[in-house]
Amino acid sequence: MNLEKYNKRQYFLDWLRVLAFAYLIFYHTGMMFVEWPFHIESGHDSQFLKSVMLLTATWRLDLLFLVSGVAVSVMMTNMSLGKFCWQRVVKLFIPPLFAIIVVVAPQPYFEALQNGLIEPGYWQFWTEQYFHFTWLEGMITPWPTYTHMWYVLYLFCFTLILIPLFYFINSESGIRILHELEDWLTKGLRLLWAPYIIYLSEYFYLGHNEVSHNIFDDWHALFIFAYILIIGVLFVRMPKVWVRFENIRFWSLSLALILYAIALIKYNLETPLDFINWDLLEVLLKWSWIAAIIGFAKRYLNFTNNTLRYFGSIVYPLYILHQTVMIVIGYYIIDWGFSALIEYIMIALGTFAISLILIEGIIKQSNILRIFFGLKSKKNEHAYFQKASS
Repeated sequence: MNLEKYNKRQYFLDWLRVLAFAYLIFYHTGMMFVEWPFHIESGHDSQFLKSVMLLTATWRLDLLFLVSGVAVSVMMTNMSLGKFCWQRVVKLFIPPLFAIIVVVAPQPYFEALQNGLIEPGYWQFWTEQYFHFTWLEGMITPWPTYTHMWYVLYLFCFTLILIPLFYFINSESGIRILHELEDWLTKGLRLLWAPYIIYLSEYFYLGHNEVSHNIFDDWHALFIFAYILIIGVLFVRMPKVWVRFENIRFWSLSLALILYAIALIKYNLETPLDFINWDLLEVLLKWSWIAAIIGFAKRYLNFTNNTLRYFGSIVYPLYILHQTVMIVIGYYIIDWGFSALIEYIMIALGTFAISLILIEGIIKQSNILRIFFGLKSKKNEHAYFQKASS
């Protein structure tokens, strides 16, 4: 059985992964400048930011899970079961565990500090309060917490639970069924409307699309993110699907823009369009934008260069660090008295700069820290860049 044709690198997916994670910095910074609940509040409420964030809020995480599904599917063709499971533990369990203990802790500290719930003194907070499993009124999360690392924990659970699926699609019968599904999906506009069958079935069954990030009762998120992960797992075995995304990209974009316009009108009107269900509208927005983004990325971003290789190699530690760095510097910057725009730019760019300094100046210098932040060892990283550049 030859699976090499399924392992052909789709560089536009690497770009989407890097850009989607980078966008999280701008999105999470924006959370400080709108009225939506977040760890740190700036006191500003930008309608423009709300409109931009409304555009991406429904699909940004789904896109990450889809790209993650592609990566996991490729790994399962190249690794034994034991090696795969160990790699998942090293990459998706150890880093979030370390993050919960060390990296994430400043987030609830500065949140509680801003809300006047604790006295200043981080060391005292971390040693005497953080690990006491409490949830103070007014706090977004309990202590200790995983905050933004929920994505990694969900991905860890999904990839282990779905091992039987990986085995099936690597089998001869699985390959045959996927080939038939590929032929069916790539006709007409099926790739645009067919995924809605599952999306809408799940929505009408639950009756809502609430996401709590609590892994024990987050049923909508667990189903939807597992579904989009499976889509990534399957589509990487269907090379004609990516071409079809590119061919229907203007159809996808047209539907996405129409739905976004309706969402903006409904959100901003003083008298909302009551006959349009907001949760249902968000479900429809989700896949239309994913299909459009994949189509245009396939058309214009299917190449590699040193920029992609570098940021692709550090995107994981950047993700682990970004929200803590952002909250720490944001806590101080919002008291400096600048305009909302200046504060936003300073926090977003400061988060990028400080995170990169920490990655290059500290994390990359220690193989132990590399493990905690999901990086390759120095030796393996050097071999990776040599191979990628050759």
